[in-house]
Amino acid sequence: MKLTKLNPTQLLDQAQIRWNTIGADQPDLLQTIALQRPLVERTIRTVDSLSGKEPLMQISMSDLVDKLERGIPALREEVVTLPVNLLRPLVEEACKDLARGESGKAAERVRSCLDSGRIDIGSLLTASFNRNQIAIRMKAMQEGIAPDVLWLASELAVGPLAYVTVRSLFTLDRVRISELWPHGYCPACGSWPAFAEDLPGRSHLRCSFCGLDWPKRSEKCNYCGESSNLTAVKTDPSCPHRVELCSKCGAYLKWLEVSDPTPFELLPVEDLASFSVDVMAAEQGFGRPTLPDLGEPNRPPCEAMEEAT
Repeated sequence: MKLTKLNPTQLLDQAQIRWNTIGADQPDLLQTIALQRPLVERTIRTVDSLSGKEPLMQISMSDLVDKLERGIPALREEVVTLPVNLLRPLVEEACKDLARGESGKAAERVRSCLDSGRIDIGSLLTASFNRNQIAIRMKAMQEGIAPDVLWLASELAVGPLAYVTVRSLFTLDRVRISELWPHGYCPACGSWPAFAEDLPGRSHLRCSFCGLDWPKRSEKCNYCGESSNLTAVKTDPSCPHRVELCSKCGAYLKWLEVSDPTPFELLPVEDLASFSVDVMAAEQGFGRPTLPDLGEPNRPPCEAMEEAT
């Protein structure tokens, strides 16, 4: 996993350049850009503040290889204590930002629920870090709030921590470990990719949560493994991006042509830049799949737990 070489100022400058280009090419996304800007800026600051701190978890090379060979993502089944006091404000700020967009009142209700203490923030963040979408959805339904908004707010807060944690596990001397991984979901956290990147001489998938990159090991569908039902199309013949559509499972995977890997902090920006590909896939009835079923343990739905701090 390559480390981000840009400092926060350079990342912000690069993001602004991309937003300017996106806004000029797709004026209908200007409002979305305005909503995305504070989210990305906060991610950049959070990653910078977390960098250089003591790793959240450690795992030996032999244990890591063993887990990957068994198809178990690196972060899975590991006991970690999250810095709740650091992450709590990030969830609250994410709710505020989401409230300014289409989520509106739904995000305000999520924020109100968090402020009242009806959801234990430590347990919520742990569930998000563990990719335990079932627990978060259960708790949201119990409280009568939007599950997708609660999931997104917690994900935006804990994603930078997941990235920094994974970066310490998949360092350059371990980069070949990801080649042991034949699956379409992330070898670090178990999430699906946000998109795939076509680079000069190679290509890889990019995790939507922790940002890890790993090779796509098969020409088959990244999600269901079928090949006969897979087609690749473009929005326009001159467009550098393409999308793989699977008629078997109804999912799609975006492929972006890039000269260098996208920094983790700017993954949402590039995802937005290729939004026309998502629109084309949706118009044809394709969508992004839910998280893969990896046999998640039965955990309390974001209730207070003793280890939460």
